[in-house]
Amino acid sequence: MRRSRPSDASARSRPTGPAICTAGGGACIFPWTRGGLTMAPRETPSGEASLSASFTRKFVSMLIAAALVVPAAAPVTAGAAWPPSAPKLAIPAERASGADRYAAAAALAKRAYPGWAGAGHVVIANGEDRAAADPLAASGLCWAYDAPLLLTKAGALPAATKTALAEIVSANTTVTVHVVGGTKSVPAGRIAEIKAIVGSRVEQPWRTGGRFVLAAGIADRIRKVATDTSRSVPAAAFVANGADPRRFGDALAASAVSRNTGIPVLLTADKTVPDATLGALKRAGWPETIVVGGTSSVGSAAYKAMYADARWSGSNRYATGTTIARKAVARGWANGATVGLASQIPDALTGAASLGRTGGIVLLTEPVRLHKTPWTFLLTPPSQVSGVVVLGGTKSVSAAQLAEVQGAPGMPFVGTSTPARYVGKTMRVAGRVNANATTVTLYVGGVNKGSRTVVPYGSFDFGWIASPSKKATVEVRAGNPDGKNCSISRTVERLTFPYATCIVIDKSEFKLYWVKDNRLVKIYPVAIGRPGMETPVATWKILAKYHTDPGGVYGPRKMRLFRKVGSSFVFTAYNLHGTNQPWVIPSKASHGCIRMYNRDVLELYPQVPMGTMVITRP
Repeated sequence: MRRSRPSDASARSRPTGPAICTAGGGACIFPWTRGGLTMAPRETPSGEASLSASFTRKFVSMLIAAALVVPAAAPVTAGAAWPPSAPKLAIPAERASGADRYAAAAALAKRAYPGWAGAGHVVIANGEDRAAADPLAASGLCWAYDAPLLLTKAGALPAATKTALAEIVSANTTVTVHVVGGTKSVPAGRIAEIKAIVGSRVEQPWRTGGRFVLAAGIADRIRKVATDTSRSVPAAAFVANGADPRRFGDALAASAVSRNTGIPVLLTADKTVPDATLGALKRAGWPETIVVGGTSSVGSAAYKAMYADARWSGSNRYATGTTIARKAVARGWANGATVGLASQIPDALTGAASLGRTGGIVLLTEPVRLHKTPWTFLLTPPSQVSGVVVLGGTKSVSAAQLAEVQGAPGMPFVGTSTPARYVGKTMRVAGRVNANATTVTLYVGGVNKGSRTVVPYGSFDFGWIASPSKKATVEVRAGNPDGKNCSISRTVERLTFPYATCIVIDKSEFKLYWVKDNRLVKIYPVAIGRPGMETPVATWKILAKYHTDPGGVYGPRKMRLFRKVGSSFVFTAYNLHGTNQPWVIPSKASHGCIRMYNRDVLELYPQVPMGTMVITRP
């Protein structure tokens, strides 16, 4: 039953689309181990910005550096039958990219307009992260003028954009540029640069007012142009969170639909609806209002305040994207023949403006591996998918993921008993595989240590095995019956320690190694003694443990180090403790004690029994 609306809207009726099932799935975080137990992957909440989270960036960089696509034969005979439990994904795929996001935008635009034919209008928006909200609503304007979307910087018009504009002018009789964004995003200097290339036909109609006013203005312009050109636009509006950059992913899939249909993308905050957005809905006659994103993106109060009709969302940004895609295809607002895959917002937005022109859709994925949710969508699409376009360079979407879409196994996740290069006397190798994997094989120092049968996105565990006595490469290789494979590897080295359970402090590395039962459990960063008050190189024993003031110099916990002298252990002033100066880790900063982050000392303290041996080495 429809919610009651203001009197000028309540009498209007509109058809509603059929209910579409949501493809579930979550963002898989690389599994790691604590105490020899592999932790389960976590789900990324809806809208959480893993695209920009610092941990994800650092970890993805490590994976890309470690990844190795191995051409050797997989441990399955090529041409063997695929097991029924392992569906195969193999779709023609290509990459659309450039030297940077501005060149990528130009390449995507030219892909949609071969030779720039028919590009008599151009939409330009700021492509910098700080102005990421500006292009969110631009796709509808691209529909209104049948225009490509190009990006600029506030400080200078990028070379790729200049070149594209010059080529567009050469290929078309007249060119009109519509600038999306205010004077801070696209200042007068950039307008002058654009005019120097295309002439005077440049407009910047939404110079002030902010992102909500901008999106509302674009919605009004779409309606006007549609009337002037005798075109119809579905009586609907998408509303997405435009206040929080972590939530912008929700609007991306809707942008492609907006490019194909002219349905505007309006913006809101999570709890309140801006007056500009309510005004745009009212001027449009209160069209069918579809909120994109979960309640963490657009809360129930905002949903009610805008008299929304439906919420298209999923358990996370990936599932929200596939929900929008399925429902849009069901409504005839997209055909889904081409699917774009992106991990970065600028690539996704310009991809939506390009692929949406012919009814394509854009889905979010992870940088290194194909996320399970778009994999499920591509296996069971709402309509025939003829091709996939990977949006952005290899840092945005890896070469391994492109190959994965085409039928190769995805790069496996691997968690061992330590996240660094050292291992104990034994190590555990466990993790998960991605798409198109049916087997996984472990190699240590080039020696095959065995294989496991797996299913796509399933787990594997080789258990605890003896660590190599010398430095060696550990490689986990995923394979499939087509003879294709992909692997991840790293070089490991056995940590030397004289006791089965002990703590090793490596002063040169500012690292604490926690070893239990000959297994390296975890590695922690530490600070050590400053010059003139150096931490001694010695053997110690923990013979006293204290709960201390969390806000004091020792942090919440302290463990007293008794130094070995002859056959005895004597009291000293040295301790292993937390700190109220976390910024000094890792460095030489203490009076000789070992300082840890408070969260780390709280984790380690209960694991360390009284009498544990400690070794400090150079």
